Amino acid sequence: MIKAERHDLIVAELAKRGAVSVQNLAELLNASSATIRRDIAELDEHNIVVRTHGGAMLQDRNQELPFDAKVMAFHIEKRRIGAMAASMLTPGTTIGLGGGTTVMNMVTAMKKQTLHVVTTAVNVALELRDAPDIDVLLTGGVFRKRTAELVGHVAERTLQDVNLDVAIIGIDGIDLERGLTTYDSAEAFVNRVLISRAREVWILADHSKFGQVRPAIITEVGAISKLITDQNAPAELVAGIEKLGVSVLAA
Repeated sequence: MIKAERHDLIVAELAKRGAVSVQNLAELLNASSATIRRDIAELDEHNIVVRTHGGAMLQDRNQELPFDAKVMAFHIEKRRIGAMAASMLTPGTTIGLGGGTTVMNMVTAMKKQTLHVVTTAVNVALELRDAPDIDVLLTGGVFRKRTAELVGHVAERTLQDVNLDVAIIGIDGIDLERGLTTYDSAEAFVNRVLISRAREVWILADHSKFGQVRPAIITEVGAISKLITDQNAPAELVAGIEKLGVSVLAA
């Protein structure tokens, strides 16, 4: 395994646990303790993690992770969520897609279907370039490098000119009182426009997003139609969401 891959996996593991030991990382990554210590030292130098006695912790658990690290975190759950969401799409449907790693798993699973896609995410459009029966409208806008999404007034104006059957987005936090949230306000606003153009709104979120509140509000929980999550989603929060009329499905 090359160093960059180890770094991404270390950050992904920290995203799950908050802190981890050198020994556990060495076993997980099949690397020596000396190698893991060097990796942690480099990540610490770049202010991504904080080196601790015998391990590491995240610099700031409220800071957005790099995209590649998000891909690694809860990847099995995200793959199952994406596959379930893809299986629920009706042929010929016009869907609006935000970005995010869970949405990308759905995109991979739906490539053989016949669909019309409107997206704000460059990586979504690229993933669908070889899907023979899916046409893609990619909005313009300002490129947000961390998530590969397009934001700003150009993206918003493009979305205002379309009607969608379903808007499907990923989130960074879901809370009954604070709603659906993400890290970036421009990204949140574009997602609000996306939601406003759709008859149905599906949210894809693994269990780690439950109970989390991020700085930028997307919308209230009751505004969505379906929430597709995994088997480890907290039962109490799921029950509260269902009371708001949202259909919750566990992949």
